[in-house]
Amino acid sequence: MSRRSKSLDAGFPTDVPIRRGDDLGPKAQRTVERIIESARGVFLTNGYAGTTIDEIARVAELSRGSIYTYFPTKRDVLVAVGADSVRATESLIVDLGRLGRTRKGLNEWVATYFAFLDVHGAFAFAWTEAAQNDEEIRIAGMKGHLRVCRDFSRRLAEATGRPIDDPETFGLTMISMLERLWSYGSLYSGRTRRDVVIDRAALTIWTAVRA
Repeated sequence: MSRRSKSLDAGFPTDVPIRRGDDLGPKAQRTVERIIESARGVFLTNGYAGTTIDEIARVAELSRGSIYTYFPTKRDVLVAVGADSVRATESLIVDLGRLGRTRKGLNEWVATYFAFLDVHGAFAFAWTEAAQNDEEIRIAGMKGHLRVCRDFSRRLAEATGRPIDDPETFGLTMISMLERLWSYGSLYSGRTRRDVVIDRAALTIWTAVRA
């Protein structure tokens, strides 16, 4: 099993080897970040199957060879985007322990999560597509996602002082709701108000955890 395959066993890693600061100099690190940022936009527009290294290179304004220097395949780019997304999600979930104590705070957290999805939402849909034909990617993404779901429930339970039965399923239900609402809100722009959608989503979570 390759080093990359081993790293996927526990879910998308938050320290992809190719991106570690002790492996790359500042200039190379900036290039990698540029590639990841560009790839997010391409994945969101074209999906995983429709994304090519050439298109990522065009958006990043880099040569195809520059992409291959850091990412041998499109799959490696997806893993790096996934690692970046998981790390950012875990950081955001921490704030739920503080903001989830009040209805107003929960609204603020949901609004922040929507803003997070504006940047990282592309990964969720690219992963869903890639996972159909790549079992290793499917399992890695699933493990990382469910870890976030459990942490979501744990932080919310701590904030409200109320235990949550089956935290994995509860977290999966709530986070999936937020992801789909964000997606539909983008599709239905002009017909829905984002602040109203956020308020209703926060109310749903608030009510569910107290039911």
